[in-house]
Amino acid sequence: MTPGSAAALALPGTGGWDFSDYPYGLEPLTLPHPGEPYAPNGCVRHADVRQVCRDLRARAQEGLDSTRPAAGFTLERLFWFRWITGHQISFLIWRLLADALARLSAGEGDREELSTEITQHVRGYCGMLLYTGSCDRAVYNGTIRPSMYRLHSTFSGTWAPDYPAVRSLFRGRKVPPVAASQVDALVREVRLSSRIHLGVASKLVTGGRSLLQRSIADRDTVQPRMWGAVFDCYFLTLRAPVSSSEVASQLLRRQKAVVLDLIANGLYPAAGSDEVPKELRQPDVLACEEDLTESLFRIARLAAGLPLDRARAGAR
Repeated sequence: MTPGSAAALALPGTGGWDFSDYPYGLEPLTLPHPGEPYAPNGCVRHADVRQVCRDLRARAQEGLDSTRPAAGFTLERLFWFRWITGHQISFLIWRLLADALARLSAGEGDREELSTEITQHVRGYCGMLLYTGSCDRAVYNGTIRPSMYRLHSTFSGTWAPDYPAVRSLFRGRKVPPVAASQVDALVREVRLSSRIHLGVASKLVTGGRSLLQRSIADRDTVQPRMWGAVFDCYFLTLRAPVSSSEVASQLLRRQKAVVLDLIANGLYPAAGSDEVPKELRQPDVLACEEDLTESLFRIARLAAGLPLDRARAGAR
């Protein structure tokens, strides 16, 4: 493993910005191929992940050292960071969600705990939809969307390698066999994710049509594996054996950067409230926005193997 790749897997500190080489820079994400197991060993220990998770949560409550707010031309860098890093966090959440769904289907572990975990992962993904879609329409249509088109003229969110394992859940086709206490909450969060997705499309895309909904006609001459490789390349995602503790560490690195960003800039630094569509100003969406950083901490605790505060998790 090269020094650079080891640094991208390392645990974050609990002080100021230490993600990438400068505020709102990027880092590569490393995940196993979908369906492949985690590596048995890695450069990060589970015990260290748990301790940093505790320390980072405590420091966030006290107030992490803020970074400088983005303004002027640096807003484009900020939104590019959010687009790439927010998607990377989504890939991590999908992987963790797929793991929990597989354990539930196999009858492994505590059913009530796994059911709560699944609901929390969906909640965290709702927050990431808001985060990645927080840029204004000018940046999206002038910078982000053209960058996807340049890589491939029919670039689509359906190419995401980690999405098929959770597609059925997010499309509401079938509720997994979660505990009865979590059925209503899970259905509510899945429906919320769909409404947020449509709201973000309304905010950013002319005609309100997202890339995830684009037709995949005229692509039957291209190999699906190539689509996934193109998608991973765009979002700086590498496929290689990594341990579950290294996956949790990468989540913590990004989570801390997101928290520092939101402290400095808020969710919509370049838009007035009148530029946010009514779909994203509904009470449950605003509650999700308010819960964004806390939901990430709950997912980080789960990834680190720490128990959730049932009272706080159940209140969402």
